[in-house]
Amino acid sequence: MRKIPVYDLAPGTKFTKSVYLDKDTVLVGSKQPITQQDLDRLKQFGISFVLTEGEPILGIEDEKGQSATGPGLFDTNLPMMQEDEYATRCKYILDRANSNKVEFNAVFKDAFELVQRTYRSASEGKYTEIREFREVAERIADHVKNNPQLPILLLSHSHSGYYLYTHVCYATFFSVLLGNYLEFSRPKLIDLALASLFADIGMVTVPEEVSEKKGALTELDQKTIKRHPVTGYQILTQRLKLKNSLAIVSLQHHEAMDGSGYPQKILANQVEELTRVYSIADQFTSMISARPYRPALLPYDAMRIMISENVNRYDLKMVRLFLNKLSMFPIGSGVSLSDGRIGIVIDSNRDKPLRPIVRVTKDMDGNRLKMLVFVDLMQDLNTFIQKAIPFSQIY
Repeated sequence: MRKIPVYDLAPGTKFTKSVYLDKDTVLVGSKQPITQQDLDRLKQFGISFVLTEGEPILGIEDEKGQSATGPGLFDTNLPMMQEDEYATRCKYILDRANSNKVEFNAVFKDAFELVQRTYRSASEGKYTEIREFREVAERIADHVKNNPQLPILLLSHSHSGYYLYTHVCYATFFSVLLGNYLEFSRPKLIDLALASLFADIGMVTVPEEVSEKKGALTELDQKTIKRHPVTGYQILTQRLKLKNSLAIVSLQHHEAMDGSGYPQKILANQVEELTRVYSIADQFTSMISARPYRPALLPYDAMRIMISENVNRYDLKMVRLFLNKLSMFPIGSGVSLSDGRIGIVIDSNRDKPLRPIVRVTKDMDGNRLKMLVFVDLMQDLNTFIQKAIPFSQIY
């Protein structure tokens, strides 16, 4: 990796690969903007160089997430094809997503760094204070509560840090998102975020050759992995002194409503409410993430599996709410329409998860549109979603 002087960086600078503070610690992921807060922190700690194997991406973003040389992530500065109330509402959704992007990246990065530092320390038998986690949990809860466009940011966001820490952060955001849909109070959302950030801490005791194994797990490997909920619960209650009502999420997050889970094989009425929320977010996040033994699933495929093949594992009411709010083709995911056009789902239609609202990005010949075009599939009944596509194909 090559050194990049901090004085060469500006707010909004992005690189094609992750930027590191040292060979193990990520400052920002690939294609993620460096914020003024990052630069202030580097100067505060006397860090004069950062490391990366990537190249700078031309066209840095300002603090509002708009590019200095072109449109933002969702091209909100393009003219609208139709100047009406419906199109204006759709453009507002994208404008809000763009304006909240830098803040989301900052909150996610700070959560990742804290999880990384704490989990690593726990693997060495060292433990931290709960206070830092509560501060981050409050920021996550407030950001989710005040940002209805968060699903767009979550599915378009990429982070190249170590899988376990990245997974915990994404699962926490999806968990708090579902908690917000359930109309949890702010204190309850903060508790949910705090419990979620700690939920997988028991995995630090699983050897990497087991957790990152590409081939089939042996019976011994499976036993090793299935011990992590109990180990995590012990770390949280005995070492970190986390209250039981939150630590229980770590113990129960692999239990199932039908009693087929582990480690205790308990039934639905014994699984705590916060655990029922987190287990849905945890599983969805896991399926849309690449692992050594399988590629990432598209959000549509993950949702389909959760509401069909694995439906008995989860709280049915919560899964249905998750589906209705995000749509079968989740907000922020890419889709190919029946007329050959390509787009991104930007909003759902309640109780009609197969007919969301789509921002069209490419015409039927694959050419990128230079105008903002929106399709409400509840109104345009002659058009339907033909298939889900990777986010990378949207633009």
